[in-house]
Amino acid sequence: MITDGLNPFTVLLFAGAVLAGATLTVLYVVARVTKREPFARITLRLLLGGAGVYVVIFLTASLASHNRVLAVGEEKHICEVDCHLAYAVTAAKSESLPSGQLRHTVTVKVRFDEATISSRRPRDATLTPNSRYVALMDDAGHQYPGSTDGLRRKLIPGESYTTDVVFDVPAEAKGLRLVLRNNDPETAFIIGHENSVFHGKTIFRLPG
Repeated sequence: MITDGLNPFTVLLFAGAVLAGATLTVLYVVARVTKREPFARITLRLLLGGAGVYVVIFLTASLASHNRVLAVGEEKHICEVDCHLAYAVTAAKSESLPSGQLRHTVTVKVRFDEATISSRRPRDATLTPNSRYVALMDDAGHQYPGSTDGLRRKLIPGESYTTDVVFDVPAEAKGLRLVLRNNDPETAFIIGHENSVFHGKTIFRLPG
């Protein structure tokens, strides 16, 4: 399974780091206010040391990753702790506009992968996707965003649908690929997530 890198362990690690950092910050402030300097120094060292360890692991995971371009029809699971939703490009077409731009229409298949759910989960329980970002990216790295409205539909396990996403792109843009990813801001700080700094991205090749 190809995913965006989110998993329960890294989510818990991020949540624990935030909680520990907030607790140590409060303890440090209290120690300084009450003039307990030795305790303040200990909490500050723990805070800086813990932050340093997290940053090292974060950067190591990012720098060890690589970019990936998926073939037409190949799926990418975008995770919300559990990696239920799979996305794939199935078709694309383009037309010229009077403005000189090209209008690209990309058909995306969205599938609730029933193999990813627990046997205890009701089969009629729906899932609404989190925030999404979708764009076409050219060889120069320029991105041309599209609407995510068609990617917000609720699904039940085993259900799938296709939706067309429209992009208006300069005619000179070459090597277009589809970027489709989670758009929750906290994912930028989660170890191993494709949205994190320097981490490789998984994008989609277009037909043709």
